[in-house]
Parts: sequence; C-alpha cells; structure tokens
Amino acid sequence: MFALREFIKTVMVLIMWYPIRIMIRFLPLTWIYIIGALGGRILYLISREKRKIMREELEIVFPDKSADEIKEIIKGSFINYCVSEIEVLLYPVMNRDLMEKMVTLSGKEYLDSALVKGKGVLLFQAHFGAFQMVMPAIGYRGYTMNQISASASIWKGDVSSRIQKRGFDIKSKYEYTLPVKHLPIQSSLRPVFRSLERNEIVGITVDGGGGKKTVSISFLGREANFQQGAVDLALRTGADIIPVFIITEKGLKHRLAIHPALRIDTGKDKKEVIKGLLQEFASLFEGYIHQYPDHYGYTLCLRRSRASVDTYPFFKDHLKVTP
Repeated sequence: MFALREFIKTVMVLIMWYPIRIMIRFLPLTWIYIIGALGGRILYLISREKRKIMREELEIVFPDKSADEIKEIIKGSFINYCVSEIEVLLYPVMNRDLMEKMVTLSGKEYLDSALVKGKGVLLFQAHFGAFQMVMPAIGYRGYTMNQISASASIWKGDVSSRIQKRGFDIKSKYEYTLPVKHLPIQSSLRPVFRSLERNEIVGITVDGGGGKKTVSISFLGREANFQQGAVDLALRTGADIIPVFIITEKGLKHRLAIHPALRIDTGKDKKEVIKGLLQEFASLFEGYIHQYPDHYGYTLCLRRSRASVDTYPFFKDHLKVTP
C-alpha cells in the first residue's frame, strides 16, 4: 500500500510539472482551481500519515469542533495546499493584469502611509494559505518588493524521487521570475538593511521555519517560538511593521488584507517590546486561523513533522512528540 501511495504521488508530480505546466497558461482561472482542488482531494485520500498528524494538531487547536468538522478542515487543507502549488506554474506568465484578476487588496493606504516615512517597510507574513502570492500581489502593483526566504530546492533532500527533485528545481527557478528580490534567509543581513534604507518593502515570515533567535509567546493556546530577528530589524532601522494575510477563494481568487502598522513603544524594555509586538501579530494571526482553519492545517502538519530536525520546534509541546 505504501508503494502504491508513493507511486500515485510521483505520478501527480509528473503530471503537474509536465503536461499541466505546459497547458496551464491557456486555461481559465476557474479550471486551474478545479484541477488544483481535484489534486487536493486525491492527496487527501493517499496521505494517511499527514491526515493523522493534521487531525491531532487541529484537535488541540479546536477542542470544541466535532470529528466531522475536523475532517472537513483537513480536506480543505489538502485542497488549499494543492491549489497553491499549482498556482506556481503561473509565475512565469504573471503580470499586472493577471494580478488584478487574481488578487484584490484592502488596506493599501497603510502600506503607502508607512512608505512616506522613508524608512522602508517590514511586511510581516505567516505560512498561511497561498502566502507566496503576497510577493507578486505587491510587486506587480509598482512596489519594490524584497523577500527573506529559502529556495524551494532546499526540500530536495526530503524526497527520493528524481521527478520530485526535478519539480523542486523548476519551482525554485519559477520563484525567480516574480517581481521580487530574494534575500536568502541564511545570508548576511546587509542586503536587508540596504533595501530598507532605499525605502523598499521587505517581506518576512515570522511563524517558525528559520532564524537564529526566537521568542516564546502564547499562540493557539500553546507556547510557540516566533522569530525575534524580524522585530530586531524594525527596532534597528525604524521601519514600520505591516502585518499581511492572504485568503484564497474559489476560482483561484485571493484577498490580500494589509493591516495598520504595529505600534512600537520605545519607552519599554527592548525584550518586552519584542515580545509584545510578536504577541500582537500572533493574536491577529489567530483570528484568521479560526476563521480560515484550512489555510493553516498543512503548516501545522509540517511544523509537527519537522520538530525533530528544525533548529527549534515551533510549538514547545512538539518536543514531547515523536513524528
């Protein structure tokens, strides 16, 4: 059975990166969404271990939800993941017109007000839904966008299939077609400071997955490690922190919500300021998770699965769990 599941996954990757990759630019957005949703349903059926981990994590986050409700969130999480993955195939043909069809913005005035100050903007993001679509959504609207990130090719070591490895290489190449300058997460911070000095936007995901220093805060009823470095950058440069979250709807449409800048109280102790800002972002983030839980189910599974190999576990209780 395991061999059959792996074979099906390999076939799905093969279909995605070859016939679908070639034909996708000629398909209506609705059809692309349907293909992605179908892939999500198939992946749900064959991913028994991921379903188990996701269920256990979601039961912690949503103790009041029924088994059927949790099951529907899990299905939606697989669909959301696959739709986001297939969206990558559109990267080379994306432009301003396509972005206006795919992504609507709210709160653009907060971004513009922050840039008027001339110290750049730190765009606080999370591994929530189609978070990579934030880059083209901002970049194709005339802003200079930078992103602190890791290349998709780093995941090659986690798979054995040559087709899957090739898929990660193609995805990495496609990411560099977007209107964004990628700043490697493990490299020097000098390019980040230079970008902010030029009054540009720098995107950074703060909910785990990298960074050298973390701060423990309350998140989803648990203790979680959020990246301290993101707030350090704001305090050192004077850049505004702007939280953003993207919501995926049917038909390959998205809504990007841009929030007002987080208020920095310079009169407090630095550690207290850092923890307070991260807690404020996390509390805002929680509201989105409770409203759109299928946008975070796959990330919950990933964080739990990687708890033993990540520099630090995202949730403190993951130290007690063997994936």
